[in-house]
Amino acid sequence: MVSNKLREIRKKVGMPVSELARRTEVSRQTITNIELYGQVPNGILMLKICDVLNKEPKEIFFNQSAMHG
Repeated sequence: MVSNKLREIRKKVGMPVSELARRTEVSRQTITNIELYGQVPNGILMLKICDVLNKEPKEIFFNQSAMHG
């Protein structure tokens, strides 16, 4: 499972789900699934999200099992 800080970072910059979805060309539901359920975005979407939020992938997405062992 991949954990992420997407929701935390998105809220910190004051960006609604709808705006992030629009700017990354996906549905609001896709962003919600990533934020709440740990859905793993494909590489292209991951890079789009990082570009919009001006963050590196490792700042948003990380492998939970790698962190614990």
